[in-house]
Amino acid sequence: MSNKLNVGVIGLGVGSRHVQAYDSHPNASVRIVCDFDNNQLKKMNSDQIITTVNAEDVINDKKVDIVSIASFDNYHKMQIIQAIQNNKHIMAEKPICQDWNELVQIYEAQKDHPHIKLSSNLVLRTNSMFQKFKKDIKYGLFGDVFYFEGDYYWGRKEKLFGWRSEMGFYSIILGAAIHMIDLIMWLLESKPVSVQAIGNNIPTKNTKLKFNSFAIIILKFQNGIIAKVTGNAGCVHPHFHGLKINGTKLTANHEFAGSYYMNSSSPKSNPEPILEPYPEKEVRKNIIHSFLDSIIDESKEPIVNMHDVFDVMSVCFAAEKAMNTGGEIDIEYLN
Repeated sequence: MSNKLNVGVIGLGVGSRHVQAYDSHPNASVRIVCDFDNNQLKKMNSDQIITTVNAEDVINDKKVDIVSIASFDNYHKMQIIQAIQNNKHIMAEKPICQDWNELVQIYEAQKDHPHIKLSSNLVLRTNSMFQKFKKDIKYGLFGDVFYFEGDYYWGRKEKLFGWRSEMGFYSIILGAAIHMIDLIMWLLESKPVSVQAIGNNIPTKNTKLKFNSFAIIILKFQNGIIAKVTGNAGCVHPHFHGLKINGTKLTANHEFAGSYYMNSSSPKSNPEPILEPYPEKEVRKNIIHSFLDSIIDESKEPIVNMHDVFDVMSVCFAAEKAMNTGGEIDIEYLN
């Protein structure tokens, strides 16, 4: 249909899920895809989709309305800025760039093209359980929330030894902990004001990897709330997003063994099971669907808007600085 938004996808690893998400939306059509690997391109198996090994073919295609960027992290900044300059809306995998200066460059480029929309695939916001937590915080069921723990158990250490190990820089904060940082900021509808961080590479110390495979981050919010977040690539644990919320009336525990509420400190109290599904991967496409809807109808807000992306990236870069300096860093925001 002529009224469909034409999409180009760069990178067909996780980008193949982008293709599926666009294909399942009634007002989007994947026009062109790019990957270095011809075997990935052959999997498209469609005469209707153009394939290429050159990302610029996607970005420069005048019929493309949206560029979905799922390439290696070190290409993100360049491809995002090129897409902005070519008047394409952008859905980018996290992280959208690798350092603060790159983030400023993207921010300035978008300011020169204010009609361009930018989002990122911060998928935990779509989960029904986490949405329940957000509502229960908002309506006061927790009382006064004072502490969060968010643990990103990657549980896939082997992934560190692919393209990530070949880059000059890779961050477990930007690649893993970012999801839990974003989740907590979204749950609270608040931005932290300062951060401390420390990490190590013990799980990968006898390998060629030069970066930390574990990091722990402490976030402080203006109202006194504290959050502890980890990015844990070397864990002996299945992939999982652990979360604990402590309030004055209620505690939530989302653990691999089960998820439950506690509303009493009595040792005789029984946990109340939380029945909402997790990980609920089938609804993650809603990040992309809501982004499409916001382009079609500007009155609609995407699940992850551009300000959300710049904010969580700002926190992550402050955390990187804190880990490198050993100090507490005040967080600077672009918004």
